[in-house]
Amino acid sequence: MAKEIYSVADVAAHNKDKDAWVIIDGGVYDMSDFLDEHPGGKKILLNSCGKDSSEKFWKFHSKKVLEKTAKPFLIGAVEAGSKL
Repeated sequence: MAKEIYSVADVAAHNKDKDAWVIIDGGVYDMSDFLDEHPGGKKILLNSCGKDSSEKFWKFHSKKVLEKTAKPFLIGAVEAGSKL
């Protein structure tokens, strides 16, 4: 299945409870169904949604977390050349 391409503005519109997207290293992740399961708490993850949170993500997570835990939530990528 091909992944969708999203603009930064598209992702920015998804920054609420039950509609929470985040950008990590150019990938767009729909974290809506994971908010309540996030070990650091829902509020911390929700504060990172709607924007590029790569720097914040890598401060607290390993590549294994991105590849295993986050992978099922990957819905697409940010369009090439987007200013993040």
